[in-house]
Amino acid sequence: MIQIKTIGVAGCGTMGAGIAIVAARAGFRTRVFDVREDALARAREQTEGFLRKSVERGKLAADALPQIMAQWSGTTQLADLADCDLVIEAVFESLDVKHELFSQLNTICPERTIFASNTSTISITEIAGGSGRADRFVGMHFCLPAQLMKLVEMSPGLNTSESTFL
Repeated sequence: MIQIKTIGVAGCGTMGAGIAIVAARAGFRTRVFDVREDALARAREQTEGFLRKSVERGKLAADALPQIMAQWSGTTQLADLADCDLVIEAVFESLDVKHELFSQLNTICPERTIFASNTSTISITEIAGGSGRADRFVGMHFCLPAQLMKLVEMSPGLNTSESTFL
């Protein structure tokens, strides 16, 4: 079984930014990828704002904010996800877009890396089929807003291995 230490989040719109908050707040090194630098800047700003409000509301210790932000980094280079143990995709709901992303990630990430999709509308098995590693592919659907909702729906594809899904 793989030990998850570094999580990549591909796409930093509303959902991806929320997933990145969840990952960094849980103590994981979190790399956020987006093709647009302005989207990354906005996601980082939103993350800091959310954490500041959490401190103000007494939900987070003040000294935790810089520690969490130190775990969060953004990049426009997909290759920067190469050392991630888990990559969670939160991009546009298009099978072609997802296949292209996972195909590229498959050449970048080591074999041990687990891929996950946040989709709620496309079959996990269909997406996994374009990933090059259907046995290490899962559905990981976060509910909006991800940083507040405690529910995450996990679903295997038809070819997901038992060791991956544990």
